[in-house]
Formats: sequence, C-alpha cells, structure tokens
Amino acid sequence: MQVRGHWRPALDAVLFALVAVLFALSGTAISVPLAVAQVLPLLVRRRYPGPALAVIAVATSAHSLLGMARAVGYLPVALAVYSAATHRSPWVRWGACGGAVVLVTVTGAIRHGPVEGGLLAAVALIVTWLAGAERAVIAQLRLERHLADQAAATARSRERLARRLHDSLAHTMTVMLVQGEALRATARLTTEDEERLALVLQAGRTALADVRVALAEETQRDAAAALDGRLAALREAGLRAADPPGLDALPPVAREVAYRLIGEAATNALRHDGPGTRLTAELIRAAERTSLRVTSTPRAGHPRPAGRAPAGGFGLSSLADDVTAIGGTLTYGPAGGSWTVRADFPTPGPPHPAEPPGGPTP
Repeated sequence: MQVRGHWRPALDAVLFALVAVLFALSGTAISVPLAVAQVLPLLVRRRYPGPALAVIAVATSAHSLLGMARAVGYLPVALAVYSAATHRSPWVRWGACGGAVVLVTVTGAIRHGPVEGGLLAAVALIVTWLAGAERAVIAQLRLERHLADQAAATARSRERLARRLHDSLAHTMTVMLVQGEALRATARLTTEDEERLALVLQAGRTALADVRVALAEETQRDAAAALDGRLAALREAGLRAADPPGLDALPPVAREVAYRLIGEAATNALRHDGPGTRLTAELIRAAERTSLRVTSTPRAGHPRPAGRAPAGGFGLSSLADDVTAIGGTLTYGPAGGSWTVRADFPTPGPPHPAEPPGGPTP
C-alpha cells in the first residue's frame, strides 16, 4: 500500500516521537547531546538524506563507543539508511549508506566485539539498506505499471469509439452516398429531383465529415484525459507538476503529440530527479513556429549531478519521429541545473472560410 504524500509529514512526526520516547524510556542515552544528534536529524531525513545519515552515523558511532545499548541505539541509523537507500544520487545510495554501515560496524566491533557488536550492526544495517533499495524499485515498477494501464485503457476506449463510428454511422452514410450517386447516374430525374438529390448528397457528405471531426476531437480528449491521469499519478509519487498550458494554438494534428510529450517529460523528471522535482510547461507562439517547452528542475539543494543528464530513451526518440513527421523538430538536453525538452511546430495560418458548393462568395 502506498502512503499518500500529504500523510508523510504526520507519519514522520509520529515515528520521530516514538523513537524519542524509546530513547528516553529505555535508558539508551548515555550522552544526551549524542542522543539528540541521533534522533533529531530523523525529521529531515527525507529532504536531506545524505547529511542526515552522516550526522546520525557519527553520533551513533560515538555513542556506541561510550557503551550505548545496542538494540534501540541502532534504530535511528537504520531508519536513516532506509531513507537514503532510495535517493537518486549514487553518492547517497552507495557512498553515504556504505560509509555509515562501515563506520557503525567498526565502532560496534571495537566496543562490543566482532560478533556481538560488529556483525550484528553490519547484518542489521545491510538488510535495512537492501529493503530500502527494493522499495525504490518496487515503487518505480508500480508507477510505470499504473501509467501503462492508463495508456492501455485510453487506447481501448479510443478503439471502441472508432469501431462504433465506423461500423454504424460512417458505414451507413457511405452506403447512402454511393446509392445516391448511383441513382443520379442511372435514373431520369427532373430538375427539382436533381436539386433534392444534390441536397441529400451534400447533407450526407457533411454528416460523414462531422463524424470524422468528432472522432478526431475524441482522440484529442482521450490524449488530454490520459495526460491528466498520468500527471495525477506522478504528483502522488512526489512530482510538483504545474497544470499544462492550453494547446489550442497548436495545429490539431500536433496536439496529441504535445500531450504525449508532456507526459513523457513528466515521467522522466520523476524517474531521474526524484520526488520534489518541479515540472513546468510553456507554450510560445511566434509568426511561423509555435514552441512547447517542458522544464524539470530538481528540488532545492539537489541539483542534477554534472555529466549525469539522462540520454534520450525510447520515449523521446519515438516522440522525435512523430514531431518530425508533422513538420516539427524536437530537442532536449541540460540547461543549467534543469533538463529541458522543446518541440517546435509550424504555426497554423488563419482559418479560411468554408466555400459553398457553388464557388467562393463574392
């Protein structure tokens, strides 16, 4: 079961209170300052997992050398390791966690012996470390499965609608038009009958065109609904995503691609930069080109490590082909401490008034 983001501060506060009570009642604290240094950083272990783990590990090691009771005394550092094991940076996942395990293990062995102290600390912290890493993998797989299920449901809905329109209205109208044209070619009609038949055929063509427009509009609505569902899931996982801009300035054929592009950029932002990442999308319209720019910025204090910007994966490569197919271009890459995806589309010209069957209106 996933914990909703707005419940995490309350749960963290309860957990912190329980650990503090355990320290107070169990007689674990030999040195009050060291006990405070072990427990207090737990309040910021999600926001600053590396520094919090470093402070807790050093305090735990010093407290252990003074003869701290092991059972409760190792609880804060275990909680800090569990949180740091899910961090996006390998320096935190491997460096900080590994250093904490080694430091606490060595000091435990010095004070309590290699088995009772060192081996016990090593096993407990390594198991906690692996559990945290496994949780991060499971959360990512759960999110990707949820997004895939949403996309599949949208595709099925769109296919059902297209099949119904094709098998009912579009098919019937096509038959009517074919029979009407056959009647015009083979029957001897008066002038009035010719006019009536022309009106019927024109109405049939208009209705068939309306069906096609309705199907295209439904496709756009499906794409917009799929994006809303994806952003909702990503926000639940910790992404700070602003509402996407209105895409009416884009050509109709480009809107669905734009919806998919925002969704792909949002998923990549959470995958590569982790919870707390801010995602913004901006639509810039010029005379000949309309640009959609999507920017992901890691949370304060956690800039993207230099040289570790993600390369364009299959999702962006596929979108680049789609954008190129409709006359646009797609570029992406690091910009300062952020990552930007930009699609440029041809700006549609002003709409032309529809011409009546008899020719242009004078």
